[in-house]
Amino acid sequence: MPSKDEKRAAIQQHQAARRHLEQVSSKTKDVNDEYLAANRAVIAAEKNVPWYRR
Repeated sequence: MPSKDEKRAAIQQHQAARRHLEQVSSKTKDVNDEYLAANRAVIAAEKNVPWYRR
């Protein structure tokens, strides 16, 4: 069971990954390697965050 600090860190990591994905996707509408990497980072971060916090 994760501690409060671990939960907060997971939420912050997820938020940072989402912000980065938004920045990458605002540059271009094309799907490129940078976008796919940012999207994978969001998916990986989501695994540590409850669905109601996403």
